[in-house]
Amino acid sequence: MQLIIGTLIAKLLQALLSLGRSKGQALPGLIVERLFPNYLTKMIAKLPEGMVLITGTNGKTTTTKMVVDLLQASGKKVVTNPTGSNLTRGLVASMAQQANLFGGLRQDLAVFEVDEAFAVRLVARVKPRWVLALNVSRDQLDRFGEVDTVAKLIDTVMQTATEGVVTNANDPRLSERAARLSVPVHYFGVSSKLRHFFPTDNELVAVDQETDLPKSSVKTDVELTEFAGNSATYHIGKHEVKTSLQVTGQHNFQNAAAALLLVHKLLTQRSVQTLASDLGNVSIAFGRGEIYKLPTGDVQLVLVKNPPSFRQALASYPAKGPQTMIVINDNYADSRDVSWLWDVDFDVFNNATIRLTSGSRAADIALRLQYANAQVDEIVPDISEALRSFTNGPGDKVIFSTYTAMLALHDKLTLMQKAANG
Repeated sequence: MQLIIGTLIAKLLQALLSLGRSKGQALPGLIVERLFPNYLTKMIAKLPEGMVLITGTNGKTTTTKMVVDLLQASGKKVVTNPTGSNLTRGLVASMAQQANLFGGLRQDLAVFEVDEAFAVRLVARVKPRWVLALNVSRDQLDRFGEVDTVAKLIDTVMQTATEGVVTNANDPRLSERAARLSVPVHYFGVSSKLRHFFPTDNELVAVDQETDLPKSSVKTDVELTEFAGNSATYHIGKHEVKTSLQVTGQHNFQNAAAALLLVHKLLTQRSVQTLASDLGNVSIAFGRGEIYKLPTGDVQLVLVKNPPSFRQALASYPAKGPQTMIVINDNYADSRDVSWLWDVDFDVFNNATIRLTSGSRAADIALRLQYANAQVDEIVPDISEALRSFTNGPGDKVIFSTYTAMLALHDKLTLMQKAANG
């Protein structure tokens, strides 16, 4: 009965929030979690193929979408958290929305992206079949502290996997811990010639950079060997497969390697050639490089949240060409501490002009860009006002945004695109 009541409450609250166009996507989950603390555990127990967790600092949302889409292409029915709301309240909200009115589930398994800290709480209640650990880097220092703290959290989560772990061969903080696990561990990575495109946290903060980056000490099951434009080549066991991705950003070639490996282990009968082909059909994840068609030109929305993600974004999207807006908030989900902006290499903006900075830390990012020898035309903290000004003139545009600002911008740009299309 609790599952039925909890599901109905969540669905009703979500319907009311939708009427008011509220962005409180996880609020129904928070309320149900308070009323029925075991709701999520009991719902997961209904799934015949259990739960798969995806965690790590960067790439969780896109990689989760890749995994879910690959599983669905094979006929699997999957419950997931598609908007990236990755605290337990977000999982509860997603589970309730995808259940029927009686708290029943038609899905075969759950694939959730989970915040590194909240993942520890979740696995204390329900054990995942598989854990995919993507990477570790400095992120939200006000929440997590040093990067080794995050690595320990992920280690705790990996230890609870009942069938296996997939992790990053090129991230020593993960690969060294994974080597001590009692369950089978499988590794994804990139070839030595591509390593400089995907530096680890240690390499990003190193004072003395080595000419040749260290090789991984473990054998990779899936390895990215080439990429150009949207095309990528992977070695999977004895096979070499090629595919073209719809998702944008060079970091997603590495995320795709992780997704290919995990699904290859979940669907052992599905050929790697078919998986690679299916991967090419995966569309862009929520707010991760989405393009909005407006009368004045295309606007691309790119999430940035820490030095590694900002570095990859600047390497993947033109810093000089489209008009640029950077939006930095300091809400809880963004990180209260924005000192990380000073660890981002903004040299690509040398002598460039940034059209606008916005968000609660609009002045902070403008100051940081000034030290990178960039010109900022306007500082407009109010996001709605900044977006109106930014989209008023002609030409293609790109917005780099932290998480809570991205949610607001996504809603506003979606409405603007719908209005433009009648």
